[in-house]
Amino acid sequence: MTGAGTSGADPAGPDGTAPDGDVSSVGVSTTADPIDAAGAGRSTAADVTARITSLLPSLLPAEQQVARVLLDRAGDAADLSSQQVAELAGTSRATVVRASQSLGFSGYQQLRVLLARDAALADRARSARTPERGADGLATSTYRRFEQVRDAADRMTALLDPEQIESAVRRLAAADRILVVGHGLSRSLAIDAAARLVRLGLVAEHLTDRIDQLIVTRLLGERGVVLMISGSGSHTDSIGVAREVRQSAAHLIAVTAFARSPIAELADTLLVVGMPNSSFTEELTDTTRIPQAILLEGLMASLRDHLGERGHQAAALALAAVSDHVQE
Repeated sequence: MTGAGTSGADPAGPDGTAPDGDVSSVGVSTTADPIDAAGAGRSTAADVTARITSLLPSLLPAEQQVARVLLDRAGDAADLSSQQVAELAGTSRATVVRASQSLGFSGYQQLRVLLARDAALADRARSARTPERGADGLATSTYRRFEQVRDAADRMTALLDPEQIESAVRRLAAADRILVVGHGLSRSLAIDAAARLVRLGLVAEHLTDRIDQLIVTRLLGERGVVLMISGSGSHTDSIGVAREVRQSAAHLIAVTAFARSPIAELADTLLVVGMPNSSFTEELTDTTRIPQAILLEGLMASLRDHLGERGHQAAALALAAVSDHVQE
């Protein structure tokens, strides 16, 4: 099975975890206490950079180069992929992962998320103010979101490849079984996508249990498809399923906002849509799924057209079933 692009992933995985989800033992330093991700929200905004600064002298020379890049780019470091950090530091992705682990993080992805958290907290602290009530008060952000989507609509598809759309449509239409996967805030989109595929007469399902997802993935054959939705492209559970797909004969279609992400590197077909100029930090803090929702609706429309009479008949039967459950 071949991916949409060359992954170039480290043996320990792009997020510093082994294929089975355990922290890789490659280059792990015991000089730093591990960060408790569950309690990360209780830390202050300066914790990550302060930790890097304090532990920098204890790192190996190549790891120190990585740490200096993270400190020099603290404001936007969360928006850099491990490959970009490696290039800036003049090292390898494996060194970036090892440096992150030597600093006490499970891998670069955890470090990146906490840097994003710190940047968001710092921004909020600078702009903190009491909400105003009235015509321009608490409703302002609601209207502003509509304005942002309106202004960004023409640019959401800047990284969307029409050939990849065609590939996704053809693969879905020919699939004998489709597993739709989405975790976190992408889960609702996955549930909706599975329901829409069923209404087009396709055999599709969404499973919430990760073990069930892995089992079904192993059961998929050459005509099997996994449609994965992940805004950040970095969710650990989704990465685990994506790696399992790579070991099977199935085809992985990934819908994400970031072309350079662990899931994007594992995908066979890659569909990238997002809010223009949206950073990794904003993806984690604002977590909008509007571009992905629009893409999925468009994908279903293209799929219905491709299926022709088969798709239209299935849609008609679905509407007939729905009509039996609509009351005055």
